[in-house]
Amino acid sequence: MLPFLRFRSPIPSFPSFTWERTCPRSFASLSRFLLITCLLIFPLSLLADGTDPDLDAANRAYTYGSYDESAGLFKKIIDARGYSAQLCFNLANAEARAGHPGLAMLNYERARYLAPGDSDINHNLQFARKQAGLDPNSYRWWQIMMRSIDWTVWLALIVSCLLLLLFSLIGTSFAPALAENMRMPLPVLRTIFRAIFFICIPLVLILGFVELACIGYNNRIEGVIIAKKEATLHLSPFDGAESVGTIPEGELVTVEDRHNDYLRIEARDHHFGWISQKDIEPVIAHTFDSQ
Repeated sequence: MLPFLRFRSPIPSFPSFTWERTCPRSFASLSRFLLITCLLIFPLSLLADGTDPDLDAANRAYTYGSYDESAGLFKKIIDARGYSAQLCFNLANAEARAGHPGLAMLNYERARYLAPGDSDINHNLQFARKQAGLDPNSYRWWQIMMRSIDWTVWLALIVSCLLLLLFSLIGTSFAPALAENMRMPLPVLRTIFRAIFFICIPLVLILGFVELACIGYNNRIEGVIIAKKEATLHLSPFDGAESVGTIPEGELVTVEDRHNDYLRIEARDHHFGWISQKDIEPVIAHTFDSQ
């Protein structure tokens, strides 16, 4: 991880165990063998991970203060390997040091999208926004939850609740026979099935609402202003259209529509307008192409 504003803590040391006190001697010998093997392999894996020539070159350029060169090298790595939170974070650090606040915040936003709960990413993003005179935009707990948990997880929970509802209905129909086989009082068993039924109904409704909200929230198309200093907001999507304001460099906006080379955006202050596509980059690469 490249140093910028916050450093990640080192890997904690592992606690020691005395296996002989709690395990048979043969098992203790096997455990000792496995532990020694892990201790031998683990440093080798770290060494292998640390000898990536492309990353080493980008890190070296950053260390020696060649921030533009470092940013260019990180871009080449991303082009070749794809996006990751770690690479976007390092690229953002290099862009910030090079004096490109718009590109820095774009890549911080990309890193945060891939790792919503990462405190280092959020810390550097908020610091960069503060340096650029922008308001903080830290994720709230529900935003982290919606970014972190895939919609299929919510769907699986809904299906599980529906299966419990079906189970409670079937169980209520056959309660007398089940109570006799399970040697359980019939009123108690019926109470259990009713409790499952009345708990699962509101739970399914709540999870359904969360599912729809999650899909809608994650389907938003967001972009970051990369124009130098500020971008002009137009009244209509045509060259020479009247200006209705400006959006500062590095600001995160939501893209609502597209017309030729203009995008209709909603800014954080709920102002709407049209902006030239060259002045903005999407948080998720290439999403403007689908507009």
